[in-house]
Amino acid sequence: MSSEFNKAEESPGFLLWQVTNIWQKEIRKALEPFELTQPQFVLLFSCQWLSEKEGGSGVTQVQLAQHAQVDVNVTSQVLRTLEKKGYVKRSPHPADTRANLITVTSTGSELALRAVHAVEAADRAFFTGIGEESAQLTRLLRRLTKL
Repeated sequence: MSSEFNKAEESPGFLLWQVTNIWQKEIRKALEPFELTQPQFVLLFSCQWLSEKEGGSGVTQVQLAQHAQVDVNVTSQVLRTLEKKGYVKRSPHPADTRANLITVTSTGSELALRAVHAVEAADRAFFTGIGEESAQLTRLLRRLTKL
């Protein structure tokens, strides 16, 4: 088998895979007390955050999927679970008959706020190992998300 890399640790893709897995493990631990998976948390908090930016009127599933860079079908499945748990509500969009407006319930809002504090604490603990280079990593990751 041949590769352009002599060692697996020289591959940025492999390193990103490893770091992502380690980081996700820490985030799963942080979210356990809230009984949320990471996709549920990301979509719940993103819905709340986007909704606040829109003046509290809610967001569409497509807006949410694009913001979180999650497949629309996966977004739909996760939202269905969040709706069953009583954290979001879907209602017909007043201007677009093809879309639903997604709003966070008061229970969902409270949970999202508590969970984001836990996730941000886990992020701080995880990234503290790279110190001031954390800002540089954020800039690099931001560039990669725009490719």
